[in-house]
Amino acid sequence: MNKISKKVYYTFITIFLVIVLIAVNLICAQYHYRWDLTKSHRFTLSSKTKEVISQLDERIKITAFIAEGSSISTDIKNLLKEYDFASDKIEVKFIDPEKEPAIAKKYNIQDYNTIIVEGTKHQQTISPYNLYSPSANQYSMNFNGEQAITRAILNLKQQNQAVIYFLSGHGELSSISDLDSFNSFLQGEGYTTRQLDLPVVGKIPEDADLLISAGPQKDLMPNEKALLEKYIQSGGKILIFLTPTDPKVSLGGWKELIAGLGVEIHDDIVTDPQRSFYSDPLSPVPMVERHEVTQALLDKKLSVVFPYARSLAPLEKIPENLQVKSLLVTSDQAFGETDLEQSQVSLDEKDVSGPLHLAYAVSKKPASKNESPVEPNTITAPDSEIGEPIAVIVGDVAFLGAKSIGLAGNLDFAAGSINWLLQVSDDALSIPSKNDEPPFVNLTGDTMNRIFYAAVIIPPGCILAIGFVIWLKRKNL
Repeated sequence: MNKISKKVYYTFITIFLVIVLIAVNLICAQYHYRWDLTKSHRFTLSSKTKEVISQLDERIKITAFIAEGSSISTDIKNLLKEYDFASDKIEVKFIDPEKEPAIAKKYNIQDYNTIIVEGTKHQQTISPYNLYSPSANQYSMNFNGEQAITRAILNLKQQNQAVIYFLSGHGELSSISDLDSFNSFLQGEGYTTRQLDLPVVGKIPEDADLLISAGPQKDLMPNEKALLEKYIQSGGKILIFLTPTDPKVSLGGWKELIAGLGVEIHDDIVTDPQRSFYSDPLSPVPMVERHEVTQALLDKKLSVVFPYARSLAPLEKIPENLQVKSLLVTSDQAFGETDLEQSQVSLDEKDVSGPLHLAYAVSKKPASKNESPVEPNTITAPDSEIGEPIAVIVGDVAFLGAKSIGLAGNLDFAAGSINWLLQVSDDALSIPSKNDEPPFVNLTGDTMNRIFYAAVIIPPGCILAIGFVIWLKRKNL
């Protein structure tokens, strides 16, 4: 082959390879496909999400405010890239709040790993608490990012979320400052949350699907109590989080309102030396009873941590049309300290003896069944038919604070209470959580000894032996 023929040949090969590379790139750009080899299909969108995306009739913009390099930001990035690949109508953008503070301020971003989902008219905010939840395995967390984002896209189209009002005017914790993480979680779940200063407004809005009173410190006025009673009688739902209060301040109005629901409030602070969080008896870890509210806790084998709680009890005579079910109960060694002014707690004859109940679910009694009132101090309530939800009364509010809401199943319990009251399924989208459990190896004592000798003793010993042999040979030369 002469020089000209070689040049023509190499030129032809080069042009052919360039054409092939261009064609391959065009095909890859047109037909995007990847293989997800992870056990939990972490990088694959569910069929439900693909169905929702295929029905989009408007452009969706998803903005994630993340810190580069963290494991959480990596999970978010990988997930949102799947949404970006799945549809031309979805635009994904990643923002570092520190590098672009003006954009973070525009969206009122308070935490890293917050996601904003925007349509043409509405937007949804997904908080970090919506993205992860404890799993049944204590060494891993469930990643609920796909559930949260797909739910937010659906909410942009439907805009028929339940409206939750946080009561104020009685010293309750603020949903904006004190319970901001809980409030952000509810908004990320698709709920609309608002503040209601009942003494000022003087009425309950017609769109109120649920009222929340978070730790009232002052009593209800008679007209406020009448408003709440009328709201409950007309089918409204209420969630009351209580807390130990100043014994000099009367909460007679609240006690009467709650007594009308079949529950009695004790003026105490719960102390449990047997089941407590890191040996702090004022932070009891109660046992979970079986109910729709607590089902997620039982499924995941989670507990709750209730710092600075007060105890509750069913009335001896519960109204005939109501059911009162215990949700959380302490150990037998717990007691309710009634002297709230002393610096140290100690059991005496004035205190309330355990076990103590820390939360109750109140519902209408099913018309088909006349059920006797729940027996106090039960550990596991028997399975029975439960009627229409009315209220959940909880003897603690501190568990929703910024320092406690992420502990164990605290957030799951609060979410379960709201979902039960509003009759919302925890898994309405039927999208499974992604959970990459770390591999486990059970090592016996004999196996550990073998590994120790094989890794620590034998290799250095062999090296020393070889060195000794070489030294002897050189010495004898």
